Amino acid sequence: MTDPDLPVRQMIEEWAARRPDVDPRPMALFGRLTRADTLANAAIAATLRPHGLSRGEFDVLATLYRGGEELSAGALAGALLLSPAATTNRLDRLQAAGLLTRSPDPADGRSVRVGLTNAGRELLERSVEDHLQGLGTLLHGLSDDERERLSDLLARLLESIAVS
Repeated sequence: MTDPDLPVRQMIEEWAARRPDVDPRPMALFGRLTRADTLANAAIAATLRPHGLSRGEFDVLATLYRGGEELSAGALAGALLLSPAATTNRLDRLQAAGLLTRSPDPADGRSVRVGLTNAGRELLERSVEDHLQGLGTLLHGLSDDERERLSDLLARLLESIAVS
């Protein structure tokens, strides 16, 4: 297997050779985050593919499941950090597959409620175990303490980025 960190280490060496006056460590950190995200997304997609789901579709089903199986379309879009158009696109595909329903919100006629069908609930319940097992495999090289520290550090990084 090719060393996944080699391009980042090469980048650091190249900056040191060309511009020893600059510190490339921030670029290395974000390069590693980007590479980890790319590799993780590919592995997650491979885990969900046998269930007929993309990661985005899994996220919709999981958000509905966790949220009590019915949410407004706006609340769902907010939870998924998606635009209304992107949310609608995912909802259209999942509804066509018989995994969710959309109905007018009785409290607000302008709003839509999105809910899981029995098939959507069953698919989520089948796929979540494989998904969690796959995520555990991706984290196999870290101890429980390291996982917790990394999670805490990433939460702090998110806060730092959000206020920038």
